[in-house]
Amino acid sequence: MHTALPSLLSDPLLIVVSLAGLAWALSRRPWHLLRRGSLQHAWLGAMVFVALLWTVRATLVGGLVIQLLGATLMVTLFGLPLALVSLFVVDVVSMLGLEYLAGHSWALFDWPSLWMRYVWLALLPALISAALQSLMRRTLPRHPFVFILGHGYFCAGLAAMGAGAAEAAWRHWMAPGLPFSTADTLAAIVILAFGEAFLTGMLVAVFVVYRPQWVVTFRDEEYLRD
Repeated sequence: MHTALPSLLSDPLLIVVSLAGLAWALSRRPWHLLRRGSLQHAWLGAMVFVALLWTVRATLVGGLVIQLLGATLMVTLFGLPLALVSLFVVDVVSMLGLEYLAGHSWALFDWPSLWMRYVWLALLPALISAALQSLMRRTLPRHPFVFILGHGYFCAGLAAMGAGAAEAAWRHWMAPGLPFSTADTLAAIVILAFGEAFLTGMLVAVFVVYRPQWVVTFRDEEYLRD
């Protein structure tokens, strides 16, 4: 969930936060994971899927936008560093696609929204997902069902809710006079969380069962012990 109003996009803090997250992710050299031949096709396919996901959205009255994130899915499949780098590429590609479909020229591209989209659709939900998954690995039994239910469904829903609530608070702090009611905002967050949990959980379940080599956070020696 985010807003389509350009008046909210001038906060330089979003740029600083985005660059800091990207710098950390790049410092981890996550591209080494792609040396696995089995992971390269999955990574490219996931990038295309999430880029398409980011171009499908519903805009409510007043400019409130609801769209699925895919951040938890990327973190679960590829780990946090590679997910952050990949989601930035997705952000750029999907924004170019949206601007092209809108018929905008290069001079009219809304480049500041690139950073807002990255923070609320990628960076924050990815960080929440990684933190929750780390907590689950330390506290919950290592079982495939626990992994699918926790990493796929619960993490995705909670990350979407957390990012949506944080974005709503930031939006009201930046521009308290926006035409969004509390009921509309809560409804958008709940809808987003349920959709994100269902989509991510379903895909994680399929990949864990049929393509576990695509899920770097799922290790056979940990979750399939006798």
